[in-house]
Amino acid sequence: MRLSVLASGSKGNATYVEGGGVRLLIDAGISCRDLEKRLAAVGADPDGLDAILITHEHVDHVRGLARFAERHGTPVFANEGTAAVVERQCRLDGREPPPFTLFESRVPFALGGLTVTPVRTSHDTAEPVAYTLDDGAARLGYFTDLGFVSDEVAAALAACDALVLESNHDRTMLRCSGRPFALISRIAGDSGHLSNDQACEAVARCASPSLRALILAHLSEECNQPDVARACMARALKARGLAPLLAVAEQSVPLPFLEV
Repeated sequence: MRLSVLASGSKGNATYVEGGGVRLLIDAGISCRDLEKRLAAVGADPDGLDAILITHEHVDHVRGLARFAERHGTPVFANEGTAAVVERQCRLDGREPPPFTLFESRVPFALGGLTVTPVRTSHDTAEPVAYTLDDGAARLGYFTDLGFVSDEVAAALAACDALVLESNHDRTMLRCSGRPFALISRIAGDSGHLSNDQACEAVARCASPSLRALILAHLSEECNQPDVARACMARALKARGLAPLLAVAEQSVPLPFLEV
């Protein structure tokens, strides 16, 4: 299994994964044109995708979904709560929503040679999920837009050989950002986003000894810095006695492929 984070941050999120004979996207939060360009940049064929897995309905995760799925005939997978909101959003925008293949949160399902497990998360949307993808040889976890690390998320995270994990904000930078108090409270709350410290605490508490790679994701451009997030996580990994490959996903350029 291998992956490339095509885009990550508040302006749009999308990750390309190959494994188990399947090629898929997790989220489609940048424009259709940008998705096509970034897939091409990593040598992936937009017409060759088997699925798009949606985590939740916020625009930075579904911005290009309807257009891309229509243009390339890509099947879209989501739970009922997320699909219902995306369908409503599409119709309000005057666009036909994509046909959805529905799954139940917490119930694993097969996608080619992959076992996909939707993990319930805490975020201010209808029915948000994270995902683990298992090809029988390795397990990848994709955990972003987490208000906090629940017991369910912790257990799923602990079983992963590679992680894409939210490290959204530095608490001090957020507090001093000058943003409205309501927005700061939302981001820092239990239905918001994971801070650097929370991401580090989760890894220190839960990460598997078999963890081989960790990508920090969904960094705020205003309330975080890649070097700050990386340094925090490097300390947490060292304290746990782990030395996986550590990378930081970017908003504007895809990460090189990472083998899991």
